[in-house]
Parts: sequence; C-alpha cells; structure tokens
Amino acid sequence: MSVMRVVTFILCTFIVGMVEMMVAGIMNLMSHDLHVSEAIIGQLVTLYAITFAVAGPILVRLTTHFRPKPLLLWTLVFFIIGNIVIAIAPNFTLLVIGRIVSSAAAALIIVKILALTAMLTTPMNRGKMIGIVYSGFSGANVLGVPIGTMIGGALGWRYTFVFIVAVSLIAGVLMFLYLPYLKPPTSKNANRSMSNQSNHATVLRPAEVAKYLAITFLILVANSITFIYINPLMLKSGHTLSFVSIVLLINGVAGVAGTSMGGFLSDRLTSKRWLIISIISFIIMMSLLNQLLATSIILILGIFIWNIMQWSTNPAVQSGIIDQVEGDTSQVMSWNMSSLNAGIGVGSIVGGLVVSNLSVYATTYFSAGIGVLVLIIAISLKQTLNYSDSEFE
Repeated sequence: MSVMRVVTFILCTFIVGMVEMMVAGIMNLMSHDLHVSEAIIGQLVTLYAITFAVAGPILVRLTTHFRPKPLLLWTLVFFIIGNIVIAIAPNFTLLVIGRIVSSAAAALIIVKILALTAMLTTPMNRGKMIGIVYSGFSGANVLGVPIGTMIGGALGWRYTFVFIVAVSLIAGVLMFLYLPYLKPPTSKNANRSMSNQSNHATVLRPAEVAKYLAITFLILVANSITFIYINPLMLKSGHTLSFVSIVLLINGVAGVAGTSMGGFLSDRLTSKRWLIISIISFIIMMSLLNQLLATSIILILGIFIWNIMQWSTNPAVQSGIIDQVEGDTSQVMSWNMSSLNAGIGVGSIVGGLVVSNLSVYATTYFSAGIGVLVLIIAISLKQTLNYSDSEFE
C-alpha cells in the first residue's frame, strides 16, 4: 500500500479510538455543564462499548453489498453528525443520542478499514500492516486524549468534539483521495484473485475462528479487571497522582508499540506462536505486579511490559482470523471488535466485584488466572503458515 493510504487508515482508527476514550479526560467538565453526576457521564464509555459491540456485526451484515469507498465516506458523515450532536447537545438525553450514532458509525469504520488493510496487503506482510493501521487506535490514548483534554480545559468540553469533527473532515478528504474504488464481482464464478475483492466470505475453520474470538474476549476481560483499577491500585500503594499520569502515558506508548510489534512478529513467528509468548508474558506480569508496586522504576518497567504484550495480541488475533476466512473479512473482523468491547465491559464488572468483595490488590491475580485460560485456548490453536519461511520455498 502507498504511504498516504496507510496514513489515511491510521487517521481513521485514530479518530475512532479518540472518541471512545475522550470522555474520561473531560468527565468533570461534562458533569458540571450538564448537571449530572460523573458516575452517569462515565456510563457514556459503557454505552459506546455496548453500541460498538452490538451495532458492528449488524451494520456489516446490512452493508455487505456496498462498495467500501462510498460506504466508508457515508459512514464518516454519520460519525461527524453524531459528534456534532454531542458538541451542541443542551441536555444529557440528546448527548446520548449523538453518542449512539457516533459509536455505531465508528464500529463500521474500523471494521471496514481493517478489512481493507487485509485485502490490500500481501499475506506475508498482513500482520505487520494490520498492526501499523491499528496503532492509530492505541495512539489515540497517547496523543488524542491528552490533546482533547487540553482543548476541553482551555475552551470547554464541547470544543473537544469540535476538534474531533475537524480531524474527521481531514480523514474524509484523505478517504476520498486515497481509498481504492473496488468493484464487486460480476458473477458467482469469479476467479480467486477477484474473490479477494469479493463481498462474499467463507469461514474455512469456524472452530478456529471461535477460539480466536474467545482469546480476544478473555484477554480483554483479564486486562480490564486490573487496568480499570490501576489508579486506586497505585494510589493505595503510596504513589502520587502525577506518577499515575506518567504511568498512563507510558501505557499509551506501550500500546502503540505493542500493536506494531504484534503484527510484525505474527508474520515472522505465526499468530499462534506469538500469542503464546505474549500471553505467558502477560500472566507473569499480572502475577508479579503487586510485588512491583513498592519500587517506582521497576513498576514502570513492569506496566510497560504488561501493556506492550497485551496490545500485541490483537493484531495477532486479527491476522489469525483472516487466515481462516476466504473472501471479505469484514464480518469476522466485526465479531472480533465486538468481542473486544464486550471483554472490556465484562472486565469492568468483574473488576468492580473483586474490588468490592476482596481488595484492589486481588484484581491482578484474577487477571493472571483468566490469562491462564487464554493460554490454554491459544495452545489449542492449529498452526498456520509462517510466511517469512515460505516465501523462500
């Protein structure tokens, strides 16, 4: 793919990631302006995850026969409209409506972008390119959320969503200029090369796809149980709020690095091998995290390893799923993104129960325990082709 097309895809995943996480940075401002509690504002994150998980597969199914380029452009229009509604909402009810519209549009955008990335990339580089494109999503935590929070603090929270609309318009121009105008096949007997651009998909190994989806769901449950409560975990251990902010920034950097690294190593080692390595590393870090809390430098290193390994699993899973599908991968990609968001939601619930009934320190051990289950599933995966080796055969 051309550099500008890759930039376009990264920017699209960036705006989707920014909209999802932005509420956390401006929660107090929204709460004060709309006269609702921060707890209620916080449910906008849950609303986003639920809408994303439910709407993604449905919208992909309904839009199967549409060409990707006009579909993405029109979906971006609805994404922009949703964020405009949020920016001008006089009350919480209208804000919720805008949030639902933008969340549903975001679900379709990221699925179609990742499917196009897979379609337009050679198999030997597919994992790497998915990781690079998906880094826009993780990069939203490093750049997007801090920038949006600064804008909200300086001008008001509504201007944060105006900023999102502005970036979305830039993404729209780049989509128009650099997205390919793919044509659907003219007959059912189209050849295999044409089937790569087909709107038809055949799942070759449903059981393997189910395993990959289970890995996505469970690793996000495991991760969210601890990550959502990382703030009280560190504060209770004697660290300051400024230190927590530094750790969260490092987490974002680890996320960007992890998505790129996971895609690259999936190509080199196969999805199964890298998943096993990354999940074992995740389990070790979760098991040791409470022991690392006493020393700041070692804690930062441990959290960096934890997050770089966790974020690296998603490109590996997506690459592995694509290997099980012939034709358009949009539908199965939507299942994976739904599993991801469902895992975050379930993880937050489980984490809350653990903290309420045990202690915040117990979250790390629950995360490690669920990680062991994920490892068992990863070991049971069928081995796929190692393209780095096969290209010389």
